[in-house]
Amino acid sequence: MSEPFSIIPLTPDGRGGIGSLLISGPGAEEAFRTLFTFPSGRAPTAGDLAARRSRPIYGHFSLGEGLHEEVLVRAVSPEKLEIHSHGGSAVRRAIVRRLTESGGVFRPDEPPVWEGPADGEPDFRAEAARLLPYARTERAARLLLEQESAAGRFFARLETLDRAARAECLARAELLARVGKSLYAPPHVLLIGPVNAGKSSLLNALLGFGRVLVDPRAGTTRDAVSVETVIDGFPLRLSDTAGVREGAGRLEKEGIGRIAPLLDKADLLLTVYDITAPGTDPVAEFTRALCAAGGVFPRGETPSLLVLNKCDIPRKERNRFWQAAPRGRNAIETSVFQPGTIVDLQKRLIGILFPAIPETGEFVPLNARQLSYTRARCR
Repeated sequence: MSEPFSIIPLTPDGRGGIGSLLISGPGAEEAFRTLFTFPSGRAPTAGDLAARRSRPIYGHFSLGEGLHEEVLVRAVSPEKLEIHSHGGSAVRRAIVRRLTESGGVFRPDEPPVWEGPADGEPDFRAEAARLLPYARTERAARLLLEQESAAGRFFARLETLDRAARAECLARAELLARVGKSLYAPPHVLLIGPVNAGKSSLLNALLGFGRVLVDPRAGTTRDAVSVETVIDGFPLRLSDTAGVREGAGRLEKEGIGRIAPLLDKADLLLTVYDITAPGTDPVAEFTRALCAAGGVFPRGETPSLLVLNKCDIPRKERNRFWQAAPRGRNAIETSVFQPGTIVDLQKRLIGILFPAIPETGEFVPLNARQLSYTRARCR
């Protein structure tokens, strides 16, 4: 039996102007010809595709049940075709489903990983180009495109600088490296906290739509819910988790236990408290409940932000603990009924995750290997 052809995404999942797929391997063209028709309704022959290798082909791709999608196709070879459709997850899922029914295998390609030390000079242009299909936003794509030439300018200028100036360049590159990986691998923001702290409502407010079920009764969220969004042109992954309390039932404990693997992957931790909830020391009480229910505790090195929620409530109705607790740089007050506080929270997220924002045409190390090479050149 011959190997199935591959279905590979060329653009990230989600909303967008264009969604692109590559089908590659023996049988790719044959399967495509059974699902594609020209505007006239005629199915293409192998000769039709061979005669149009150098130009795009417009037509209709069958989605089944009498439905079709307008597509542009580039028939690179009998074993390699690009399909470009209107953007959107639903459209691409329908096209992928039809192709898998015709013998293809969906292979969601993962971004290349270059974590080892640089063995010689990295190919900055090629690495930026290989990462471009994974850019979630227009801003991320633009920054990746700029990297194809930015590295050359950066290292050429480096040769003209003294040691002190090179050290400044390195310090800047270290900060920008935190931006680099986010362009193709969105940082993960995890929301944890006691039950009824308002985590789900806060997540919905950050997203701008009702993604998570909200209910005043405790224990509504039983499992982690993750969703990607965009803030200031940068992609982020937000995860809501089960509320934590002492005396949680079996299902709640199971939900709390699922927080542990997310803690290990989090790039930023938002610990959300309802500042009107009773308790003599809500922070200590939450910590005890978290350890007792799930046996998990956040890593100390993960950046964190204390979110004091429901700040629209009059001060006299707030818990005395929060009235007396000092406010620091790692705390912020929020309320879903005060949109300005949500905007402030979004700004704080970006400020923590991206301590430096690249200027137009500025060099950004995209991975550990590029940063390692930059460190060596800046000595």
